[in-house]
Amino acid sequence: MKKKLCIMLSLSMLCLTGCSSAENLTFEELMEEVNAKHQAVEQVTLDDISKYEKDVKTLKESFKNYGKKTEEYNPEKILTREDAVEDVDFLFDMLYDCYGPYESMGGAKVFDAREQEVKNELQTYENLTVAELEEILLEELNFIQDGHFNINKSMLCKIKMPFFFREVAFQKTGKGYETTEGEVVESIEGYEDMDALMKRSISPEGDLVYYPVLLKDGDFWEVLKEPQTCDETLTIHYTNGKTQELKAESYEMYVDPSLREPGGQMIASRKYGEIPVFQFNTFDNAYLKETLEGAETLKKAPISILDLRSNMGGNGIIASQWINRYTADKVPRNTCWIDTWKGQRMSFAEDEWIEHDNRLIILTGKFTMSAAEWLLDYAYNVENVLIVGENTYGACIGNGGGTVSLPNSLCQIFMGSGGFMAFPQDEEYFQELRGFCPDIWVPAEEAEELIVKYLEKNVD
Repeated sequence: MKKKLCIMLSLSMLCLTGCSSAENLTFEELMEEVNAKHQAVEQVTLDDISKYEKDVKTLKESFKNYGKKTEEYNPEKILTREDAVEDVDFLFDMLYDCYGPYESMGGAKVFDAREQEVKNELQTYENLTVAELEEILLEELNFIQDGHFNINKSMLCKIKMPFFFREVAFQKTGKGYETTEGEVVESIEGYEDMDALMKRSISPEGDLVYYPVLLKDGDFWEVLKEPQTCDETLTIHYTNGKTQELKAESYEMYVDPSLREPGGQMIASRKYGEIPVFQFNTFDNAYLKETLEGAETLKKAPISILDLRSNMGGNGIIASQWINRYTADKVPRNTCWIDTWKGQRMSFAEDEWIEHDNRLIILTGKFTMSAAEWLLDYAYNVENVLIVGENTYGACIGNGGGTVSLPNSLCQIFMGSGGFMAFPQDEEYFQELRGFCPDIWVPAEEAEELIVKYLEKNVD
């Protein structure tokens, strides 16, 4: 059945069942809302992809030049201005020849202008350290919104980390947002669109509620290393004249403890009563059999949970294999991968809604990235999928690629080559470095516990 027809049917069902207040939603009504939202996302279309095609012969020659291994990188090494300019020429030639998203990010017009900005800044130096060159490059290349791209493991851009304001639980009723005590929100200072700020969540008791959630910029390595605080408070004005100031909880990126050990846990299974939970932390061919067996296990259960909170990605083909195994069908995606070597769409299956009676709950966190996000892209086209947790990392526009060294500074450039991902125009769907947003927002560390509490109260 075509996706647009399914959307019309779902919306009709919602009208028949009525618009319940959030606190009164049954699990069935919740899934009807989520299904309608997922179906409404239309697959991206690109009429002309020829401009993205790169010359394969040039690419092969480029890889010979750019793939050379060099001596160890030293940030204190002194460079002459000429050395630094030579590295800049090398870098921008490499981007032109090899970088998959080059044209989608503005092409030569944008990249040439930034190259000139870097060279202009270098004219103020006679000599400089490698670290100083790296700092210049990080600042001037921050227009490259790519969650994979980095220089000496430093990211060019900030990730969007979620801050939860959970001092007060809100409900959405015909009066708007009100507290569980019945105080109606009149306004929130600085935020005209309360719907964009208030996120459906789960209370400690397992009830559907709303909490404000703000997305703030953060450096990935700093966020990974230690908890972050939010510099903003929220001032709530109620219709009864009361004013209340809310503070955000500190944000700590959830990473499965097993990943902090040598080797890291790759496969795990557990159960809550009759609800099976399957977790895998990387899309790795070495674990393909066990990974796909997990899909077989979950598809047999009326309700199951897939834990991707600490999945750092890997082989994106396995994402398609997993969801196809779970549904016993060929699931299309909403994004489109363009092979810039061939000027072709990759796996551009027709937009379609895949019917599936059993419920799959996918847990996500900020450490959910790359191929794990590809799986979410497929899952959006499957009936009865509920995403619970935090917004994901946001690393899809380029691929993992590889690392090359600049000839004089030996700066390590990690970038994708050979392709890029085009996204649907719907900004609420996916954004690089913000990622996919969940259907139910809860801190990743608590996601499994809270969704199980909700299910225990709402599923017979």
